[in-house]
Amino acid sequence: MLSALVAALAMKQQPVFVLDPKALSPAENVLAQSLQGLVDRNAPLIWFQTDGIQAAVFSDLQQSSQTLPLNDVWTLVGRFRSKIKGGILCKIGTHSLNIADSLCGPMDALAVDESLKDAAEKHGLPILLDARDMTEEQAFDKYRKLFKKGIVVEQAIDKPANLRDFAIKHEAFVMDADSPFRKKVVGAMGPGALVFGWGRDEYQWISDISEAGGTGVAADWCLNLSALETIPAKIQAPILKPAANEDHVRYVAFVLTDGDNIQWVTGGFATDSKWYGSPLRGKFPMTWEMSPLLAKFAPAVLEKIYSMATPDDDFVTGVGLPGYMFPHPSPDRDLLARQSAPYLKESGMRTISILNQNEGIIPEVFPWLDLPEVGAAIYKDYSPYNRRNGELVWRRGKPCMAYRFILWEGLTGIDDLGAKIAAMPMSPKSTSASYALINVHAWSFASIGGPIEAVRRVIQKLSPDTRVVTANQLFDLLQKNHPAK
Repeated sequence: MLSALVAALAMKQQPVFVLDPKALSPAENVLAQSLQGLVDRNAPLIWFQTDGIQAAVFSDLQQSSQTLPLNDVWTLVGRFRSKIKGGILCKIGTHSLNIADSLCGPMDALAVDESLKDAAEKHGLPILLDARDMTEEQAFDKYRKLFKKGIVVEQAIDKPANLRDFAIKHEAFVMDADSPFRKKVVGAMGPGALVFGWGRDEYQWISDISEAGGTGVAADWCLNLSALETIPAKIQAPILKPAANEDHVRYVAFVLTDGDNIQWVTGGFATDSKWYGSPLRGKFPMTWEMSPLLAKFAPAVLEKIYSMATPDDDFVTGVGLPGYMFPHPSPDRDLLARQSAPYLKESGMRTISILNQNEGIIPEVFPWLDLPEVGAAIYKDYSPYNRRNGELVWRRGKPCMAYRFILWEGLTGIDDLGAKIAAMPMSPKSTSASYALINVHAWSFASIGGPIEAVRRVIQKLSPDTRVVTANQLFDLLQKNHPAK
């Protein structure tokens, strides 16, 4: 089914210029991606070839719009010369690249590696600023008023050609920061700033962002995010049939991790046989974490993933809302909950996932449970995810349940998990202990074909009195049998 974008582009007949990043030098990739950030503000006019789910999105573009392969970057610069005021000089592999990308958006400029300086001037691009002798902190302090609030990009300087188009499009400050500077920037660009990219240490990165009042979005390997954001879509979350309400059974639901990771979800997640592209999908109930931010920043990807769903596929949000954050150190959880509401509504997801520091407590999730868009919550601690052993807390008739078990290679294996499930009681109408959420680690079990194969092997070992359902089906049954607390 074609997305709404197809009809829109058919009316405008705008050509889409297609670049092969493998055919470009590192400096040309930097230049081209900065150009993409300038010109893809309202429509996908520049596209980088890639695979995964984006290949399917691009196929839709090809059905209604002229696509032109073009690997001469300077021809492309000439095509869009009216949108460019000049270049910002930088050196790839240094912080000057982040400074250049920070300033390209507000200055309508291209990031020009020093190796391309002569070529840029030959093609009529004046050098507006030399960023090579500045630090990121100097640039932030001097030009802070130029950067859009509400959004920050953190990108390592050894990743020169990913995500930077998105930063330029949004006139976002780009950094590769230590902890104090990170908190300074996120706090200044808040409240509730979304920090796209990744840090060098996950726990420290999310802790810093959370403490400064923001949320993180794993996006550091993203391609075409500026283009994907402009592609409208008709997002319709799958409608799930209720599970049979039985007694003398136990109910378990398997939930795959890492759906907050939009670089993965807009990449290989949907097509790789280890995950959503598994031939096993649809043969048993499975729940997939999914970022509700996709509804805004890559709606055609979310539409495509939903359209591929089988009757046994279910979706809950990736950890944290609106992005990945720890509620415990967040200074304003109420603000973040309010910020989450439109993404939940647009994505159609009503069960949320929250990952918290071990020092946190389940009631810190209550601001999200108080939203009318939320029906239930899944809770996990940072380490291990199932630290609370299935603890259940109610908030105004809405359940928040912690993971009981994990399926994670090296922690809980296939045989161990089967034995743990077999020990559960079988009285779902009288005890909530007959229900269990199982978090499946997305990056485990590669040697046997991936985590979905591991789930299949666990299910094979379960007794006939165990019912595998999805997370939303489990919560529906829980609320029916243990109403309003």
